[in-house]
Amino acid sequence: GTRALLLPRPRGGWRRWAASAGRGVALNAGGLLLCLLALLPDTADASPIQASDLLPYLRDSPPTSQVAVELCNVFKVVEKPYYILFGSCWICAVVQQVVDVSRYYEERNEELGLFQKVFVGVQLCTLVYETLTLFTKVDWGGGGSLWMMYNLYVYIFVHSAIFVRSIMMSMIIWDWLLAKLLKRPVFGTELDGKGWSDWERALLLVFILQFGSSAFVMAIVTVTHIVPGCVLYYPVFLLAAAFVVKLRQWLKFCGVDPDGRLGRGLVMASNSFVVVAAFQTLITSMIRVYSGALSRHSYWQPITDDMASRRIETWYECHLSRGFGALQDQDFLNLFVR
Repeated sequence: GTRALLLPRPRGGWRRWAASAGRGVALNAGGLLLCLLALLPDTADASPIQASDLLPYLRDSPPTSQVAVELCNVFKVVEKPYYILFGSCWICAVVQQVVDVSRYYEERNEELGLFQKVFVGVQLCTLVYETLTLFTKVDWGGGGSLWMMYNLYVYIFVHSAIFVRSIMMSMIIWDWLLAKLLKRPVFGTELDGKGWSDWERALLLVFILQFGSSAFVMAIVTVTHIVPGCVLYYPVFLLAAAFVVKLRQWLKFCGVDPDGRLGRGLVMASNSFVVVAAFQTLITSMIRVYSGALSRHSYWQPITDDMASRRIETWYECHLSRGFGALQDQDFLNLFVR
């Protein structure tokens, strides 16, 4: 009876059996640990994406949607589809016409109202702050030359709502000029009073609102990208210029008074959209040219790449996928709310 309860003696002795069992347990434990590590997120190699890591995106043809997502993760900015730009320009034009009504309640029928000035001033301060915030997100000293990092920053800047709003500022000033609201001093008689014409006041406001709203980044971009783009891709510039110049005549032909409330809104919204889309095309095309696009592709490839980069899926994922979280998205707020 007691012999049946005894374990059989393993072949080779108990020491060899214990060593073999120990190796088996170690192998099983190692396999289990590998499985657990495979299930855990890869934190060892998942270093944060830096701006310099996105430099190859400027040379992609066609643009890579996955890199565009990383662009959103770093800067909260992606390329905007044309109908998103059009909707933003229309909202801005409607808001500006509503704000313009306020001067009648202030009994300032022939000059800018106080509320108009305050409203535009708040927008100006907001855009300057957002420009500086965007500037700090670029790791200027890492990974690439200063010129390439500048090109990357310009690419982000031109696709941000800051750029869209800065162009709208110019359209607002043009609307004020055509509505003859700049006949009187804007900043006071001591600054732009006697001796100032309405055109001179308009140029001063363009300098402050167009360039100042981007912390004068737009002035540098004009020299490095817009002027060369207008020369190299002159058909885009000519088409946009022809639209802006002829729009008022087209409205008159259709029976719409371009100086009426509806006409002013149509002119501001339409011109803003065309100028924003044209300048974005010219600037991003020059960025791709600077990255060697013409040496690898055709003349029109940078423009078609710009069009291909404007995916609604990517824009939705970047700004609207969190639902009401979009109300904390600065680029979204600048585009549609402010």
